[in-house]
Amino acid sequence: MFCKVFGAVGIWTICATGGAAESLREAVRFAVTTNPSVKATEAEMRNAAFELLQLSREYLPTVTLNADVGTQRIDDPSNLTPEDNDDWKDRRQIGVRAELVLFDGFRRSNLVYANAARVDGSIFRLLDASETLALNATEAYIDVYRHRVLLEVAKRNVAKHEDIGQRVRDLVAGGRLPYSDELTIDDRIRSAKLAQLDVERALRDANARYERVIGRAPGGGMNVKRAPAPQSLRALTDEAVANSYRVQFARTQIDQSKFQSEAILSDRRPRVTLNAGVSRDINRNGVTGTRDDESIGLGLSWTLYQGGRVAERNALAELTSRALAEQAVAVREVTELASRTWNTYSTNLERTRQLEEQLRINRLIVEVYGDEFEAAKRTLLDLLEVERARFNVEFETVGSQAGLVFSTYRALAARSKLADHFGLAKADLALEPQFQDRAQVEPISVFDVTIDPLE
Repeated sequence: MFCKVFGAVGIWTICATGGAAESLREAVRFAVTTNPSVKATEAEMRNAAFELLQLSREYLPTVTLNADVGTQRIDDPSNLTPEDNDDWKDRRQIGVRAELVLFDGFRRSNLVYANAARVDGSIFRLLDASETLALNATEAYIDVYRHRVLLEVAKRNVAKHEDIGQRVRDLVAGGRLPYSDELTIDDRIRSAKLAQLDVERALRDANARYERVIGRAPGGGMNVKRAPAPQSLRALTDEAVANSYRVQFARTQIDQSKFQSEAILSDRRPRVTLNAGVSRDINRNGVTGTRDDESIGLGLSWTLYQGGRVAERNALAELTSRALAEQAVAVREVTELASRTWNTYSTNLERTRQLEEQLRINRLIVEVYGDEFEAAKRTLLDLLEVERARFNVEFETVGSQAGLVFSTYRALAARSKLADHFGLAKADLALEPQFQDRAQVEPISVFDVTIDPLE
């Protein structure tokens, strides 16, 4: 194994073992582009887009074919000849009818607007899911990295105690220390090895979570560094609210609710259609012979009164009120997330500084106590106590440094910028969220779209 040490006190290390190295960027990109949970959200987005495309039929004529065959008897002596009246005849009929809606109270356009908002919402959900998964992948990567460093700390702790144990045995054999000191150091060595076992188990658990989130086992070499740090709480909060995919999704829900309401209320307006048809009948209505019919004209239907309309409008207004409230909830949640992220980052930053300085002092104390132990100025218990304190601080420092690194990536995720930080642009993850804007300009323009498979 080769370990390159860096940092103020040499705790945060890059350890290379057997197997291909995998950077954090590579791990996150692989996770986001292959994870089944994102694939499910991607399928939901594509489903919404295809359902929007289905609405193109609302702007096209409806053509129906009608046909029937059978026998018929008509008893109508005032209109039929004696030869045709009350006589069973074979009857056949075929016809084609077309209808084109000219005006429907803006139902179609509002349906397009609502579904375009739904597509944009599904895109923002996919982008938000990608951000969440990118953060989970980052956490899993840093966690494995942290546990590997902690395992090295635990191994060095065992080696240090075994070295002290050998020195104690030599001193016991030379009569300079009592046998009880040999028993004491043996007990500490066992405790150090048990601590190493616990870290090894925790590392295996971290590897298992890594494989679940990323989709493959962690590589041999890992490298972690901080992301750009947030500048202030105010800047972080403002940017988080402005960029949050969760907030943008909530806004599309408001628009979708409004347009759906307008589509439902469109039945209060007249519906005008252009109708045309042609048919051929043989022995229809008891009359022997063939008859052809052709027609073209306008049709009008208008429901002038229907009960419950006031309640219907109020119910639809409440749906919009709910969407507005849910947007306010999303803004508050994102604001809280930004505040908690800033608090975590600033606390981890100061905590890491304090621990690194404390560890530097602890190492000096251990070195001094070691010399004084050799000079018989310190007891074995004195030396073991400072070794224990050093190990605990070193262990805590590694965790604090990992937390500080992760908090910088968490700050990017709070601003919906984490996936982009790893080179995953919006266009790589989802369709462009502009369906609603296009629909507002011209409803049928959204139908001119090709949905290619996402790479």
